[in-house]
Amino acid sequence: MRTFQQLVLIYALGAVCACSEFDTQYFKDRVDEATAERVAKRYGQPHKVEQREGHQTVWTYFERGSATSIYAGTARSAFCRAYVLTFDRQGILRDWKQLECQG
Repeated sequence: MRTFQQLVLIYALGAVCACSEFDTQYFKDRVDEATAERVAKRYGQPHKVEQREGHQTVWTYFERGSATSIYAGTARSAFCRAYVLTFDRQGILRDWKQLECQG
């Protein structure tokens, strides 16, 4: 029974970790391949959209979170990451960056 509980805990922790962050490997592996449509299906609509010179479209997703204390339930720290994706005029992912949010 104890082994079963440990397995459930391991799977639960894995699921939480998998859902809590953007899969940056997805962006790394799909530069020059992924379309804006596919990215939107995977991550939803971006939080910010900009048009740039040269018919580039830049999407920004923000990931905000905090670490909470188990017993006190208070936030110990907060973070904000921005994932900036650049698409060409055909909607193909050409570049991406992970940045710390400013301000």
